[in-house]
Amino acid sequence: MKQREPIMYYYFEEMPIKEIARLLNITESTVKTRLTRGKELLKNKLVEVEWEVLLNE
Repeated sequence: MKQREPIMYYYFEEMPIKEIARLLNITESTVKTRLTRGKELLKNKLVEVEWEVLLNE
């Protein structure tokens, strides 16, 4: 998953976008795109998990 590394660096390592871009050898706009897509994927996954939990109670 291309979004994993930018998400980890940005949110858990608190690295700036410019540094993530340099580290991954991609443009800053690509980092921003991957962060946006990664957040959307996580959001959808969390909704799925929430429904599974609710249905199994």
